[in-house]
Amino acid sequence: MAKYLLKDLEEIQKTVNGRKVSLFLDYDGTITPMVGRPEDARLSSAMKEVLKGLARLYPLTIISSRALRDLKPVVGLPSIVYAGNQGLEVRGEQFTMTFDIGRDKKEELEGIAAALKGLLHGLRGVAIEDKGLTLSVHYRPLDTKDFPFFAEKFDEVLAGPLSRSTVKVIRSKKAFDVRPDVGWDKGRAVEWILGRPGFSGTFPIYLGDDESDREAFRVLKGKGCSVFVGGADEEADYYLMAQDEVKTFLGWLLHRPFSAEGLFSTP
Repeated sequence: MAKYLLKDLEEIQKTVNGRKVSLFLDYDGTITPMVGRPEDARLSSAMKEVLKGLARLYPLTIISSRALRDLKPVVGLPSIVYAGNQGLEVRGEQFTMTFDIGRDKKEELEGIAAALKGLLHGLRGVAIEDKGLTLSVHYRPLDTKDFPFFAEKFDEVLAGPLSRSTVKVIRSKKAFDVRPDVGWDKGRAVEWILGRPGFSGTFPIYLGDDESDREAFRVLKGKGCSVFVGGADEEADYYLMAQDEVKTFLGWLLHRPFSAEGLFSTP
């Protein structure tokens, strides 16, 4: 069972035990609060300063369901790694990668986006975010009385693609993420990044708040430290109760004694 992270910081220090640390941080709901519309999620100036400091000490990846074209500008730090679209596209100063989902999957996603826009046109509180390699359908502001109609139309559009196994649907917080079924997710992306320059041989610490982040938790079991934001979680090593505690933990990481190589050292 996951332990409450802020009560077990000494245990984290012992677990790291002089190894070089790398950080993987989800964006929405982890380093920014969840909001009604994705475009309203903004990184606070205080959190950005913390991230700047962490980036000087650790290899740092921001990993998100957002497309890279959206993720990079809202974070705005040049020296870190960005993994967008659930890890299907990665950009860093030393390495880049875009997973080839295939023409059939791309055309399927385009068809799904067009069909949903047609069926849900005019339904207040629904936003369809076409990210090229994936698709997100947000419904946080949707009136609860309209949810059955929304869910019926969503299921209607996705029935065929799901039966053909060209896509899969992950339910996140007030959103459905539609992804190509290509055997790649945040967990696989983290594995790939951990084999790249700067990250190879590090002890990864991953913070996330969503179902997609659990994919990374499973990969890191016994190899790193996973933290679920939002309460106790069966698949994480630790948990934080809410998003505002993330800054507390990251501040702790920032202000511990370090060696010149960015390693933990005993106070």
